[in-house]
Parts: sequence; structure tokens; C-alpha cells
Amino acid sequence: MSDDIYDGPGEASELSLCEQSDIFYLLSHHRKRGVLLAIAMAPWGHIHLRQLAEIIAALEADTEQRGVSTQQVTNVRTNLKRSHLEPLCDAGLIDWDTDCSERLVPGPGFSRAIRTLMAGGYSLSQPPSNSETER
Repeated sequence: MSDDIYDGPGEASELSLCEQSDIFYLLSHHRKRGVLLAIAMAPWGHIHLRQLAEIIAALEADTEQRGVSTQQVTNVRTNLKRSHLEPLCDAGLIDWDTDCSERLVPGPGFSRAIRTLMAGGYSLSQPPSNSETER
């Protein structure tokens, strides 16, 4: 890319391609997609962090929720808290009530993210690990 000053429509600051707040960047990770899809499918329009971790751990292990160990759920829950929920909150895709019940609800940009996922033929798949590609 060149260092030329942007002279297109809109403001240069509004062009967030490849920035960590860009919706495509956010949706590039399977766990962030899983968060949004789980909230979208939740019958009451919200989901608790523990439930979300159980769902994602079960999907990743390709098993039913009761087949996932407590350690797997704890690892996923910790990873969600450390790496995935805050960027989704900062982008306005979800709201996270950390004070009371750790309940996740749609944010102001939630419907835009779901439309993007639907238009792109969303997937919860993740890239194969090195051990799987060596087989």
C-alpha cells in the first residue's frame, strides 16, 4: 500500500479494513461467530457465559453438551473472556453484563453482524490443527 492520502468518498477514519474493530476481522474467528450465532438462536434473546462455553466446547469436540468435560468448558469460557467477548462488545455487536449474571445480549450492531454472516454463508469451522494436517 502507498502512503498517499485517501481521497475517496467518506472519511479515511471510517475505512476500518483490517482493523481489529472491522466486522470481517471480528467474524474471522470461529469462536466469535459461535458467540453471535448462539445469541441469535437463544430462545430468550440472551445467553449466559457458562451456557455459551458449554455449547462452543461441545461443537469443537463434535459431541453432545453432556459429553464435554468441566475442564474443556472452563478453558473455552476463559478464552472467551480473555480474547473474544471484549472486542465484540467494543464493536457494539454484543452487550455483556459482567456485574450480575454474565449474560450476553445483542448489541446495537448485532443484526448487521448476523446479516453479514448469513450473506457470507457462515461457518463455525476452524482451520485444522497441525496434528490433523500431518495425518
